[in-house]
Amino acid sequence: MRSPGGVIITTDPALPSPVERDTFTCGHCNGIVMVQPKQRPEDIGGMCKQCMKLTCPRCTGSGRCDPFMEKLKRVEARYHARRSYADACR
Repeated sequence: MRSPGGVIITTDPALPSPVERDTFTCGHCNGIVMVQPKQRPEDIGGMCKQCMKLTCPRCTGSGRCDPFMEKLKRVEARYHARRSYADACR
């Protein structure tokens, strides 16, 4: 991978040394994707052309652009709306 977002080092007692893999975080679901050596680019995921973020295979297959930060904003807006409704009922 050209510019990985991170690195994960896994240790296994059955292997002689730790295994190091490149990773990136999906811009839509915030999931961590581990890139295997010599993996085909289609199997890693893709890049959303609307938000220009790397995406995991599951989010790439959905065909929609729904960035994680926008999801958080919607959750916070619902929370604040419910709080205001509760305050109005008092």
